[in-house]
Amino acid sequence: MDPDPFIHVDETLRNAIDEGLVAGAVLIAARGADRRHELAIGHAQVSPTIRPLSSSTLFDLASLTKVLATTWLAMQLASSGHLDLDAPLEDLLPGYYPADKAGLTIRLLMCHAAGFPSGLRLRQELAPDTAGAAHRRRVIERFLDAPLAVEPGLRVLYSDIGPILVGDLLEQLGGDECRLDRTCARDLYALLDLNDTFFSHLDDPLKVALRPPEAFAATENCPWRKRLVSGEVHDENAHLLRGVAGHAGLFATAHDLERIARAYLGEADIGVDEQTLRRLTAPQAVAPEAYRAFGWDRPRSDGPSGDRLSMRAYGHTGFTGTSLWIDPDRDAYVILLSNRVHPSRTDRGFLDLRPRLHGQIIEALDS
Repeated sequence: MDPDPFIHVDETLRNAIDEGLVAGAVLIAARGADRRHELAIGHAQVSPTIRPLSSSTLFDLASLTKVLATTWLAMQLASSGHLDLDAPLEDLLPGYYPADKAGLTIRLLMCHAAGFPSGLRLRQELAPDTAGAAHRRRVIERFLDAPLAVEPGLRVLYSDIGPILVGDLLEQLGGDECRLDRTCARDLYALLDLNDTFFSHLDDPLKVALRPPEAFAATENCPWRKRLVSGEVHDENAHLLRGVAGHAGLFATAHDLERIARAYLGEADIGVDEQTLRRLTAPQAVAPEAYRAFGWDRPRSDGPSGDRLSMRAYGHTGFTGTSLWIDPDRDAYVILLSNRVHPSRTDRGFLDLRPRLHGQIIEALDS
């Protein structure tokens, strides 16, 4: 047996850096109180200049926002009895939704069973860097009017639109002072004293988000924005929503995600009772052959987490190269943050590597 069970994990990541599959990555994996591994490797930026990466580097979490903001808030409100996940949207906000959306529910939206297409690429129609609340409102209305691709509840079709609309719903229910970034900061991240987890609003950022670009892992040299993106959200639709959206826009360090993972495993209060957490991180019967949890993804043989996690595990990935997986049966978690879209979003082999890497990580945790 290897004296260090993670030697092969580190070698795999080091080879991925050397072969140019990814610019840099931070890995934290742990099981119980006596096994933990951390590695920061590679660079926060390689073009046009080179910047080092560390465990305190901030990453654009991309779709991890869905679970670490929108899902978490909805779970809190459901746990306290203040939000019915199965109520028609029309009952929650009378007169707000088009007729074809009025009967949808938060559960359908967050489990990707509402029938929306995978997304609207508004970058093809709208220019970047348009500031103001009125512009943000117009973008939301585009998503409200998006046509359904299939009948609700017919099948799971992964789409950003559901979480975007739930994020908007939570803002509307909360009133003028409940912009999503403010609500998350107050009701979620303050619970765990997370000082490095935040949205970065492009017009009116919270004080915690005022960081220099050098604090972040760079993402894409974006042809739409015509600049290297660092410290502002990579996702174009989230950019059009001024950096704060239900599907993307959150930034964090690996250490803050570790605090979240530990809290979800029971070490701290997340504002969700244990029964609700267990029920909503299990498969949701929203469509034939549905396998996803509420907001969260679950392990599957052809999925990004490999095939070694327990069936009660749950997690999510982000387009920028981020992922978080929590395995209650093992009392374990795996956090992998990378900037795989830097300097280009073209996949250079990282997506094929990720399941194999997670298999190695779980093997090391189990040894």
